[in-house]
Amino acid sequence: MKFAFLLIALFFSLKSLGQVQPQKQRAIDSAYQIAANPKNPTKVRLKAYSFCCWKTIYLDFNQGLKHSSEYLELAKTSTYHNLRSQAHHFLGHSYMMLGEIDKASATYQEGLEHAIQHESKRGISKIYGDLGNLNNSLGNASLALDYHFKSLEYADKHNLNVDYARAKINIGEIYESQGKYKLSIETFEEALDFCTKHKYAGFKSSIYESLGDVNITIKEYQTAEKNYLKAIAYAKRLTNNNRLVNSLNKLGELHQELKNLEKAEINYKEALHIATTNKATILEAKVRANLAHNNLLQNQIKEAKNNITLAITQFENLKIKEDLDKAYIVAAKTYKVLNQKKESFTYYQKAYNIAKTTNHIKTLKLASLGLGRAYENQGDLSKAIAYYKRFNSYSNKIRSEEGIRNIIRLEIKDVYQQKSIADSINKVNEIKLLQYDYDQKEERNKLKIYTAISSSIILLLIVLCITYFYNQKKKIAAVLSKKNKTIEDALNDKEILLKEVHHRVKNNMQIVASLLYLKSKNTENKIAKEALIDSKTRIDAMQLAHQKMYQKGNYKQIDIEEYFNNIMQLLLSPIQLENDNFTVQGNNLWADVEQAQALGFILHELITNSIKYAWPKTKTKEVKISILKKDDTIQFDYSDNGIGLPKSIDITTTKSFGLKLIYSIATRQLLGKTTICNSNGFAIKITFNAR
Repeated sequence: MKFAFLLIALFFSLKSLGQVQPQKQRAIDSAYQIAANPKNPTKVRLKAYSFCCWKTIYLDFNQGLKHSSEYLELAKTSTYHNLRSQAHHFLGHSYMMLGEIDKASATYQEGLEHAIQHESKRGISKIYGDLGNLNNSLGNASLALDYHFKSLEYADKHNLNVDYARAKINIGEIYESQGKYKLSIETFEEALDFCTKHKYAGFKSSIYESLGDVNITIKEYQTAEKNYLKAIAYAKRLTNNNRLVNSLNKLGELHQELKNLEKAEINYKEALHIATTNKATILEAKVRANLAHNNLLQNQIKEAKNNITLAITQFENLKIKEDLDKAYIVAAKTYKVLNQKKESFTYYQKAYNIAKTTNHIKTLKLASLGLGRAYENQGDLSKAIAYYKRFNSYSNKIRSEEGIRNIIRLEIKDVYQQKSIADSINKVNEIKLLQYDYDQKEERNKLKIYTAISSSIILLLIVLCITYFYNQKKKIAAVLSKKNKTIEDALNDKEILLKEVHHRVKNNMQIVASLLYLKSKNTENKIAKEALIDSKTRIDAMQLAHQKMYQKGNYKQIDIEEYFNNIMQLLLSPIQLENDNFTVQGNNLWADVEQAQALGFILHELITNSIKYAWPKTKTKEVKISILKKDDTIQFDYSDNGIGLPKSIDITTTKSFGLKLIYSIATRQLLGKTTICNSNGFAIKITFNAR
């Protein structure tokens, strides 16, 4: 349960942030540690993965892919079918944003089959919507609309409000792309009302962006700009980078259509920076194509060529048809300005071919005109005339569509005007109702006067009751305060006793070390004398650990850098000359007491070995010690500039007591890995997991 509460706390603590911050990444990292720890219960780990995915798939698509892949892998081993469907949704979305369309489609299909098999209602509704979005991005609007209506119907039937709102928005977007503008606006307004009612702020960016698209289509430019700015504000507030790039791109297209080319360039470059930073290749390609067109309009031919070449490469590699025809037209115009007629002709032909399959009339018109002029310049008049005829045909269709749009625009304006008149009439009726309510209130006030006295009596009785219970509570609080004081005194006594224990342990070790030192002074046997001195220094290292705990008042952890400096001072200061160099590097690391003492033993043995064997008498001595912590892993490095170990020595099988002790402590007590290097002197690296 404590992990679940931790996740909830992390979620609400980050909900209000408006941009990616170090605190948010630390929260994601903390949740990921819970998710990746196999000792935690499976459901707790799945919930932690869900939190990580929510916070990364819209910000960092590669990190989102990593989290969602691990989420799905774990979910497949469980019976939590709703969470498994959610994992399919996250993973499919990550693949889509990174342009891996085939993998996205396979992930969604697998998720839908599993959700249907296990009757996961939320999973079925969500993945229907995902498949709709995938097919819409591939240019298959009809199939996309079928999937979205299935999602809407399923969500409505089972009261899945979030999926219902998402389906409404997706359907409105497809209506807009099909030219059903009135129906599209009605659908978006229904979705906006639904999201406002249920406080779904996350969808509002998408809705306002889509309303802006419809406004542009029917030439309501001022309203479109307002809606795009609202979409951008909501996307930034919720750190939804995908939606932010789309909205900035759409605002750039609006300024470009209004000939505000400098403003358009600012919007495109901001969108491009966010897309490239998050490696959202599909979005990057769309923005680059628009930026290239804007470069061309500003006569920035070199920039236009670079941007459109990269955009087309990305579109073709990702096999994305949406907006590819427009990119081909921009490339054709760019190469025409560069007088590279062959390349220009090729791109006009590609644009015409792909627009034929998608029935994009505007592109067909531009491509037909470009091909007609190209064939005319080549002297092929029959083909030129054929394409000019097609150009006229497509131009007539566009004029017809423009006429229809103008009629729809006037009809929509008329609807809003009628709505405004109806609102005014309603306001007059509301004023009359307010007057009637006021008269009724005056009548009721007379009745209130008669009830005031009885109410006062009742209030007095309540005050008396409250006073009685307050006094009782005060007595209970006094008793509890006395008990708390007793407990606090007992805790203080316990802390004093603990300090005294560590102090006495330190003193006892000091006595033992002194006895060993005195014994060594009175011993003439050289081997025994060295053994006694060696034992004394080991006990001094242990004593340092207890001294640190006693001085700092921290009985669980030790400042490892300071501890190492003291050991080094203890052992190396007696032999240090002017040019000798002994250093300790750390990152302000506090280690577990037991692990710190084990490292102290190892460091003692290493320094002792260096003093005994490493340096000839004339050589400058150098010792480098490093202790670093990354995530949950501690790395200890020790090196000297001595003669190194003989090549025949293997630390795992050596008979040397010192090396055997080092290897034993590193592998058995610290449960770590040991690596020895003998290239330039002696070096050893020990890595282990921090407690």
